Amino acid sequence: MNELPAAWKRDFDVYDRIKELGIDLKTKEEVIPARQGRRICMLTLTPSGLLFTSGTGGGRGAVTNDADDVEEGYEAGRDAGIKHLRVLHWGLHPEGTLNDIWYCVKCIGMVNSAGGGAFSKSPRVVDGYTKVFHDVLGGPLSQFAEDGSDASFSGWHARSAVAGFDLPGHVRIEPEMIVQVDPDLATSIIRTRGPHA
Repeated sequence: MNELPAAWKRDFDVYDRIKELGIDLKTKEEVIPARQGRRICMLTLTPSGLLFTSGTGGGRGAVTNDADDVEEGYEAGRDAGIKHLRVLHWGLHPEGTLNDIWYCVKCIGMVNSAGGGAFSKSPRVVDGYTKVFHDVLGGPLSQFAEDGSDASFSGWHARSAVAGFDLPGHVRIEPEMIVQVDPDLATSIIRTRGPHA
């Protein structure tokens, strides 16, 4: 049995934060469609306990350096973050919950914008996505943090925020997230229902 060091364990239930934030996790059927005919999966689990989400879209249209446009991109990032929380919740269910996420590992955030250096504010757009994980799992950007310090830093993650993409469906942002859970939990899920959701 693998154990997370005590200093990294959360002293709060992430679902209490989700409720306070007004996030609706929807139903499994709404979030993870039936496998038949799907080109890609929503989530892949590995025996090491790493979970990889597929990219998900937020918003519509390219982002420019206009301040209002960037803030719309930030909100699109938030929407994408909530979508990934739902995928992680239902991908772990019923064997596990979001409380079983030890910590976030890496986000790759791709922003729909002009290339060639014409757009410079992709980090702000991807911050909308990042903040969801800080808010729910804990991190310095969390609305629950005081002076940049939260009760947990398990939502804190390494990140790339890159621009200049023509994204599928002309979405504003397409991020991916990698999280770590107990390898024993991931292996149990894989043995019960396979590595994909």
